Amino acid sequence: MTINILVAAIALIAITFQAANAQRPTATSDSLTSIAGKWTGTFDGSSNGKFELVINQDSNRKLTGQVIMLADDGNRYPTDLKTISWQNGQLKASYATDGDDVSFTGTYANATLKGTWKSGDGQDSGTWQATR
Repeated sequence: MTINILVAAIALIAITFQAANAQRPTATSDSLTSIAGKWTGTFDGSSNGKFELVINQDSNRKLTGQVIMLADDGNRYPTDLKTISWQNGQLKASYATDGDDVSFTGTYANATLKGTWKSGDGQDSGTWQATR
């Protein structure tokens, strides 16, 4: 009888543990906490270079940010993002520089953001990638 009670108790604990794990939310690539922060990367294409992307998230989950171009001479050229969104695993953002808008899109995988960029007039474009 004691063995039957012990087996039943172990089974009940195992079932409770499995049910608790099933109700735990799983992390997805669309998690904004995975996208917020400081990213350092490179861009290639019509022009190339290094940059930092700083993405902030407020308590209402609204995103803001800044792109900082890193010149070879060590100078830093910050520009606020005009738009930024992170939906369904897709980053979309834009900023203005030298009278032209630049837009970029990307995805997050394996601790890397990567995607494409293009100027507002479509004359310049390329790829980019960044890591924390």
